[in-house]
Amino acid sequence: MKKIKLHWGWSILTVYLVFMSIFLFYFWRSFQEQETNEMVTNDYYNKELVYEQVIDKKANADTMRLPVKIIQTPKGLKIIFPSYVKNANGQITLYKPDNSKLDRHIDLQPDENGIQIIATETLVPGRWNVSVDWKIANVPYLIEKKIMFK
Repeated sequence: MKKIKLHWGWSILTVYLVFMSIFLFYFWRSFQEQETNEMVTNDYYNKELVYEQVIDKKANADTMRLPVKIIQTPKGLKIIFPSYVKNANGQITLYKPDNSKLDRHIDLQPDENGIQIIATETLVPGRWNVSVDWKIANVPYLIEKKIMFK
């Protein structure tokens, strides 16, 4: 019986094939998970011009004694205001970066405990940007959070 002898050429070919397999796997995987950040806002440039106001609103939210919390629960998205926040009026925006048709705007209506729950069974899985924009005594506030629904 003849013994098969492997020489160094086969080793180089094996290393090359393993390298190419790993490279192609990561290349394929990057396209599977690619996030399309299309410019879904029609008035993108006008919003960019007033971004200084957004920065001021976020700074106001950062100075609160207790922050407003956005928590993902099995029942839905829970927005919790501190007990000292009364008469907050504003809007909750659920923004889907890859499909503007799925964006939602919900009026802010916390209950007597300062909690508002948004049912998420109508939302498609994927990444969502949640922002809560409200005013108290004519002072504007804004918080944002990125959430992944499954």
